[in-house]
Amino acid sequence: MDQNKDIFGFNSKCSITLNEVIQFGNEKKKVARRRWAILAKALKSPTESQPSSPTDEFSVRRISSFMLLKTQELSTIPIIPAESQCIDQIKKRTWFKYSITVDEYDYFINVGHRNRTFSAEDLMGFNNTGNICIWPSEETLSYYVCSNLEKFNHKSVLELGGGMSCLAGLFAAKYGKPKRVTVTDGNKVSVDNVQVTLKCNEFETSVKCKVLKWNCYDAAEKFDVILCADCLFFDDARADLIECLWACLANDGIAYVMAPQRGNTLDNFLSQSEGKGFICKKIPNYNNIVWEKRLALLNHCDYNDNIHYPILIEVTKE
Repeated sequence: MDQNKDIFGFNSKCSITLNEVIQFGNEKKKVARRRWAILAKALKSPTESQPSSPTDEFSVRRISSFMLLKTQELSTIPIIPAESQCIDQIKKRTWFKYSITVDEYDYFINVGHRNRTFSAEDLMGFNNTGNICIWPSEETLSYYVCSNLEKFNHKSVLELGGGMSCLAGLFAAKYGKPKRVTVTDGNKVSVDNVQVTLKCNEFETSVKCKVLKWNCYDAAEKFDVILCADCLFFDDARADLIECLWACLANDGIAYVMAPQRGNTLDNFLSQSEGKGFICKKIPNYNNIVWEKRLALLNHCDYNDNIHYPILIEVTKE
């Protein structure tokens, strides 16, 4: 099998044009429709706020979810902040409890989902994929964070490309006892959502959220730990991401980058990062629970390790 393609022969770079949908046969059209349906489902209903489910018939990631993250809709708003200007934004969202269980201990973040459709302006902004659903790399990175909280103790933490929830960064902020945390995304809609989410969670450390595009960063601000989930599939943005990592990572810091192999995209990131001067350690088996779930999926007809299994890359300067 061509490892640059998925189970039906699609190129694995996570982009399908309408021409491709017309061109391919029935099975390939079916997969393409599923991919488009993730976006279409978000657009159709102004009341649609449910997180995409691993069993959702429209979701191409239903096999690639590793069932590590549980969602529960909350009947009431979790926290009402003192600032009155935030209350309207909070009430415009449906609230969910996102929880992860590690060694019988539950970790959770309250996450708001906007009760409206996406506008054309939203969708044409900087990468909107993080506004649609929680992807497996973010799921597994969040699980890795909750399984290794000691790595964040008294550290400054930055999350890049965190999407509408910035889950990995917020789990680190809430449970890892870090010195400070900054969560970011290049899409303002995602950042606005996270800023409201911050008001409905309790943190014992400083947590900031801001728009950060990888070609525009504060090189003077350094971080001990950087988190990054599924940000490698944009070929045109990869060089900017690597420059951003280099500028923001402290000399003795470490970045945890989680992404599937997805054709050559992960290897291209490794080679370009090492060309920049980074030391990259590729870790397929970074957690026994995640690894066992992967092994259970290997013989599933819809599962493709190349595009579904997130691999951990530890990135350091020395």
